[in-house]
Order: sequence, then structure tokens, then C-alpha cells
Amino acid sequence: MAKDKVQKARDHFTQGMFYQLDNQPEKALIEFYQALLYDSTAHTIYNRIAENHMTLGRYESALQYLKKAEKYAPDKTETYRLMADCYYRLNQDDTAILYLEKVLKADPLDDNSRNLLILLYRKTSNYVGLAQQYNRLIDLYGNDEGLVQKASRLLLQNGQIDEALSMYKAHLKSDSTNAGMWYNYGMILEMKADTDAAIEAYKKSLSVNPEFENAAERILVLFRRQNKWDELKAVFEPLHSLNPDLVIPRIGLAEAAMSEQDARRARSLLTPVLENKNVPWQVYELLGRIEMEEENLNMAGNYFKQIVEKDEKNRIGWLFLGFVYSDMDSLNKAAENYRHALKHLPEDPYILSYYGLTLGRQGKDEEAIPVLEKALSIDPENLTALLPYGLSLSRLGRSRDAITPFRKALELDSKNLTAISNLGLIYDELKMYSASDSLYENALQAFPNNDLFLNNYSYSLADRGIRLEYALQMALKAIELQPDNGAYLDTVGWVYFRMGQYEPARKYIQKSLEKRPDSAVVTEHLGDVYWKMGDLDSARKYWREALRKDSSNEALKHKLEQN
Repeated sequence: MAKDKVQKARDHFTQGMFYQLDNQPEKALIEFYQALLYDSTAHTIYNRIAENHMTLGRYESALQYLKKAEKYAPDKTETYRLMADCYYRLNQDDTAILYLEKVLKADPLDDNSRNLLILLYRKTSNYVGLAQQYNRLIDLYGNDEGLVQKASRLLLQNGQIDEALSMYKAHLKSDSTNAGMWYNYGMILEMKADTDAAIEAYKKSLSVNPEFENAAERILVLFRRQNKWDELKAVFEPLHSLNPDLVIPRIGLAEAAMSEQDARRARSLLTPVLENKNVPWQVYELLGRIEMEEENLNMAGNYFKQIVEKDEKNRIGWLFLGFVYSDMDSLNKAAENYRHALKHLPEDPYILSYYGLTLGRQGKDEEAIPVLEKALSIDPENLTALLPYGLSLSRLGRSRDAITPFRKALELDSKNLTAISNLGLIYDELKMYSASDSLYENALQAFPNNDLFLNNYSYSLADRGIRLEYALQMALKAIELQPDNGAYLDTVGWVYFRMGQYEPARKYIQKSLEKRPDSAVVTEHLGDVYWKMGDLDSARKYWREALRKDSSNEALKHKLEQN
């Protein structure tokens, strides 16, 4: 070939590669076609043309060029890889397998091709082929640590957990002194949900290398999840005695101390770690929690701030910082904290939930609802969002809409006090009395001494004038549990009123009004009692006072006009 043709072919090929790397396949193809005009026997040009057709989804066209490349290529491995990919994309699995086998014959260490081949063997139920590949992996990788890990990754990617486990077992049988291999073995056991065996594997790892903190960290996670603090101490105390500089044992022992309410011990374990150059965020978290429990809120906040300063995507830091602001009654700061957190974690359902909850506590229910709805769209079973969502809807007068989130909350947690009490009030408001009675009866079976349920159910029955003896029993029991609760005193009085026993009704409602002088409802109730007792002047006095406290009460206005 003439020298100038070679140069022109090379120039067009080079320009085509630039376009291909810049993800401009159409422009790349033009340059590669130009290169072919000057060199029609270069397999690399045909391969590049095929690749760009594949990028554009033109697999049939790509195959035409790959067949030409095959004719000219001295080493056909790359061409066969591309042909296998094309046939795979065209769902021609048997042909794809044929070319993958050719690739692996030429390049046995091509993991990507082997991974795809294993996938296709499984898809086509070619168990003989699968067995051959697994045997080939063992032949290739043997008991070398890095190669066993490489082989096991291929197995795990294809869901072959038992095979990967067997590979590690075989390796550890011949060499039980490798901490990393025991650690990897433990990780695979965790995949099989065999937690106890995983812990034993991590212990083996630490017995080989007490400073292998990856294994210590997994033990900490698993024991924490099971609240097995005594077992954790049995592992970590010897490690801590052997080497006090190890951080994970200190963190684990500090958590164990916190579980025993021993803040002094926990603090003594964690404080020295603050002198390290790189302090794990868990240390700041634990120290912050200690200070929160001891109501040193400013100090707690400083610890949590250090977490998010080190890592703006650390959910725990943002959440606890928000809790600190809430405990300080700084709801504006709490809301601002969550808004800032959402810049870094916009889809985090828990940050969204607590942001919505904070907005609701600020009385910003209109703003809270879309935030909480987003949290629930990401995590529909998030109790932290369901309850404030229902409350916000209820406060905005959307009681019927609020039923769904409260019911969902009870499906997830049948003993959720907030959901029960609010759902009961909504049922009464909407006159869904059958649902209300069923809810309260079930709640009182679970919580027979819950004063709120006793009071609310009693008031609901009294308002309807039914089962008054039962209502009185519940109201008196609520008062016994909370003698100074003004709302409960009013309920007892209101039950007596419905029973026609006006003197005890007056006595209890008068006591209630002393406890709740600003309550329009209690004031009106007292007027109603005097009216039934025939003292119209006193009745009108309290009705007028009630109307002054609540000028929107149309029924009360009508009552005054009629009397």
C-alpha cells in the first residue's frame, strides 16, 4: 500500500477514535468509513465500525462488519468478544455462547466473558457447561487468595453463593492462617443469613490478626443488631487489653457501656480517640448521644456538627443534629438543618420525614404535607412520616383523608398510641361510630389502663347518650389515673349530665373549668348544666362567656337566641 494511503487511513482512524471516545458514533462512523477507502483489510477498522453500530443499537449491521474483521484478523479474540455481545443483544444465546467459548479458549482469564457465559449457561439450563466453567475457575485460580476472591466474585455475581462458600472452605482447609480469607468467608455466610457462623468466622479472623478491624467492625454490627452486649464484651475486652489503640473495640465497648447506662465508662473509652488524626464518625455520634442524654445539648450539637462537616452525606449526623435543635425548642433551626441536609440527601425518607414533622410542629401543615408525601412515596411503610402526615391532614380539616395514613400506621404497628387516639377522634368527628367503638374496644384490650383511651371512648359514648354506665366507669378510671386532668374532669361531668345527674355534673365541670379557664367547650357545658337545673341566668352567663371564647360557635348563638 502506498505510503500516503497508509497515512490517510491512519489519520481518519485516529479522528474516528476521537469521535468514538467523545460518544459521537455517527461522526466516528464517517471517519472509519473513510479509513476503509484507504485500507480495506485492517480488522481494527472493521471492529471499530462494528462498535459504533452497536452503540447505536444496530447489531445486525455490526455483525456484517465483524464477519469481515474475522477474515482479516490474525488474532480474532477481540472480534469474537464483539460478536458474542451482538448475538447476546439479539437474544441468539446459543450463538453468543459459541463465540464466548472461543474467546475463553484464547483468553482464559477474561472474567467479563466468563461471567456472561455463566449467565447464558444458567439462562439456557446448560448445567454441564456451568459445571465445566466452575471446574475451570478452580483449575485456573487454585488456592491463591487473590484468585479465589476473583473466582468467588464471579460466582456471587451469578447467585452461586454455595459454590463460593465451598471455594473458601476448601482454601481455609488448606490454609487457616489468613485473616482476610476468614473475613470474606464470614461475609458470604452473612449473605446466607447464617449470622452465628459468620460471627465465628470473624472471630477466627481476629484470632489470626487481632488488629484486623474490618472483622471487628462486622462483629460490632452483628452483636449490636442482636443487642448481645455481653458476647460483644467477651470478644472486644481482650482485644482492647492487648492493644488499647484499636478504635473499633473501643467503640463497641462504649456502646455496651451505654446499654448499661454507664455514660462515664463510655466517655472514658471514646474521649482518647478524639486525639487521633482521623476520628471515625461513630465516635462523635456516641459522644453526642451521651451529651444528649445528660441534657448537655450545645455540646451534643457540636459533636453532631463534626459528623456532617466530615461527611455531608451522613444521615445520622443530620438527624441527630435536628433532634438536638428540637430538644432545645429551636424548631426554626431544626427545619433549617433538615433543609440543608436535603441538599445532599434529597431522597432520604427519614430526613424528609423529620423535616415534615418539624414543619407540622411549627404549624406549617400546608408545607409539611408535600414533604411527607415525598417521604412516603420513597418509603410507604415509614411510620415517622405516616403519623405526622395524618396529623397535618387532620389539622387542615381533611379528616377523611387522614384516615388512610393512620390506618396504615396501625397495620404496621397495631399498638401505636398516636395512631389509635387520632383515628378515634376522626371517626367520632365523621360520625363513623361503629369504627370508633371497634377501635377503642380493641385498644383497651391491649391497654386497659390507658387514661387517654378511657377518656376519649367515654366522651364519645356520652356525646351519643349510649352505654352511659360503662362510659362513667371508664371516665372515673381515667380520673383515678390522672386526677388533675381538666379534660378528664369535664368528661366525667358530661357523662353525669347525660345521665340526668346534674349536681355531680356541675361539680366535676366546675372543677374542670378551674383547670381549663380558657376552654369554650367546658364553659358551654357548665351553662348546659345550669340550664337543666333551671338556673337560666347562670346558664346564659356561661353561654355568653363561652361565645366570647369561641365566637364562631353558631349552635351556641342559636342556643342563646332561643333561651
